[in-house]
Amino acid sequence: MTAAETGFVLPGVSRRGAQARTLLVSAAGVVLAFLVGGLLVLVAGGRPVAAFRSMFSGTLGSGFAIGELLVTAAPLLLIGLGLALAFRGRVYNIGAEGQLFVGALAGGTVALELGGPGPLLIALAMVAGIAGGALWASVVGVLRARFRVNEVISSLLMNYVGIFGFDYVVRKPLGDPAAGNALASRQLPDETMLPSIPHLFAHVGIFVALGAVPVVWYAMRVTPFGFRVRMMGLNPEATQVAGVDTRRLIVVLMAVSGGLAGLAGVIQVVGVEGRMDGGISASYGFTAIVVALLGRLTAPGVLAAALLIAFLNVGGQAMSVDNGLPYSIVLAIEGVFVLFVLIADRFARAAR
Repeated sequence: MTAAETGFVLPGVSRRGAQARTLLVSAAGVVLAFLVGGLLVLVAGGRPVAAFRSMFSGTLGSGFAIGELLVTAAPLLLIGLGLALAFRGRVYNIGAEGQLFVGALAGGTVALELGGPGPLLIALAMVAGIAGGALWASVVGVLRARFRVNEVISSLLMNYVGIFGFDYVVRKPLGDPAAGNALASRQLPDETMLPSIPHLFAHVGIFVALGAVPVVWYAMRVTPFGFRVRMMGLNPEATQVAGVDTRRLIVVLMAVSGGLAGLAGVIQVVGVEGRMDGGISASYGFTAIVVALLGRLTAPGVLAAALLIAFLNVGGQAMSVDNGLPYSIVLAIEGVFVLFVLIADRFARAAR
């Protein structure tokens, strides 16, 4: 039995040695990912050094690039935190994409239709977005808790209902007459848009996403709620015997997960797009599943995974444009990086 399995690590040199092995294995995984990615660039007719230079300059080379990286990471981080919390309790929410759109619709409607001071409208829009996503996800939670309906299937199917409902409302009742048949609502008033960060070309919504990290970490690691979630994830039957209302906990986990997805959606509306349209999500709800799993269902891990996926997405686009590479190669390189990071993580845990 390994030290990782027993939870016992020898002090001093043994602990430092385990940490060094973890860093070494992780670094080796990144190096191998770059090598395989370089081979894919060669196959596509590009130059690996120039391609990866574009990747780094497109994400870290300027204030605009860093802002783009953070703006892309923000929805992945918020949704990934909610999914990590739900997955910890073995509540598998696959409907974050639909919850994002429902939250965007609820919050965007408040920002568009209500009057009042801009900061108040932004706050109300965020509350409405959280409530919309939470209520939409709670339907799945109630079906699982009350009728034992598989939440993987029901949440996946609820995606389509939420997205198509968003499309209808945005195209018809809230549609922009100047947009014709385009899927776009009327433009939001300027005062309802999130302020920008000077010299970074990013909205302050990224601070909301970053602020959620310690909150979720504290809830998962310190509070009785987090203990009950971890206990249910290890053994639901024993948790129920111990007196925990697991049916209520399932609904709460779905609501929290959906609320964070809805918050991500409304931030995309009031922070990025300035209106409700189909471009508010680049499949963030599905990509965040990878973020949550890659982050090993921990808040710091989700933060690191969200930044990694955002780096690959934004940098990959810069690589494709600057070097004339097909975007399919970029997607393949992203998959290679994620695969090697997962393999390195598995070897690092086995080496402890």
